[in-house]
Amino acid sequence: MANRAEELRLELEELLAKHEPTLTDGERADLVELEERHGWRPGRRPARPEPKIAAFLDLFDRAEQEEITYRTLAGGTVAELRLAFRLGLTERSSAAS
Repeated sequence: MANRAEELRLELEELLAKHEPTLTDGERADLVELEERHGWRPGRRPARPEPKIAAFLDLFDRAEQEEITYRTLAGGTVAELRLAFRLGLTERSSAAS
């Protein structure tokens, strides 16, 4: 379980490094709002998100499925990923200013 959680953390870091510098303020705000309201879940996910937005939503969706449905991740892993996501956006945004 620990290895898979680490793989997901690394994937999140790669996504942040790749996409965060290209996010507009509006996209960044949209991502934060989607994360806060669990926007990766059915019925909450945007119909046709931009590919960079979809990449984050897909990551959270897979992680949640692995944690809750398949129980291949320890409880709390998704919460840790969400916190890392918020911190990553904040740190990178602050560094760019």
